[in-house]
Amino acid sequence: MSGAVFAGLETGATIVAIPAQSPASGRLAIEVEFAGLAVTLDRSGAAYIGALGTLIVADLHLEKGSGAAARGRLLPALDTWDTLQRLKSAIALYRPKRVICLGDSFHDSAAGERMTPAGRDELSSLCASVPEWVWLRGNHDPELPDFCGGAACAEFEAGGAILRHEPAPHSPRAQIAGHLHPKVSVPAGGYRFSGPCFCVSERLIVMPAFGAYTGGLDCRDPAIRSLLGPDTRIFMLHAGKLWRAG
Repeated sequence: MSGAVFAGLETGATIVAIPAQSPASGRLAIEVEFAGLAVTLDRSGAAYIGALGTLIVADLHLEKGSGAAARGRLLPALDTWDTLQRLKSAIALYRPKRVICLGDSFHDSAAGERMTPAGRDELSSLCASVPEWVWLRGNHDPELPDFCGGAACAEFEAGGAILRHEPAPHSPRAQIAGHLHPKVSVPAGGYRFSGPCFCVSERLIVMPAFGAYTGGLDCRDPAIRSLLGPDTRIFMLHAGKLWRAG
């Protein structure tokens, strides 16, 4: 990996021992060992498995803003373009051979119809920019718009891990999943900082939601904690960097 591209990337378990409140602990990316794979957690909320050339994102929830606007909520319908631009940047950085979206890529069954022509073109261009694009089906998007490139499936095997939308309790296989939109809040210097987060345990990575309007569930909530082991590490996305938060 190029030092110029991965400025600030630290490799190995030792980097996560720095307290979250230390300014020196912020990183552009952090590499963790998971299921026999070196997985790079990126400040964007994406994860990259270099050995497999695979970039992973979860819960894009495209067109959530326009869906809210259609129901009378005063929410700018700008989330899709923002989300696609951040995804485009992650693809440009890692240059993957494969992109896998872990479900709930579209906020509802009519999201594709609400996308602007520019948004459709941008998404189609992204799908065409990598050799392989995989959409996992989520609870929000069991069917994908017909203009999307790539293949759709329920789950995907990547090395020693199963990628799926919703983590399965007591799975005998290591999993990388989304669905839960984990977030964390930490005190530092008399203030409290919060942001989406990666939850990384021995057998499970719960990905942060990548979408601009996705919100989140506290990673201490039983719905998340019950799936994770006592060895869980929390990496918070905040101020354009990743921070160890637990």
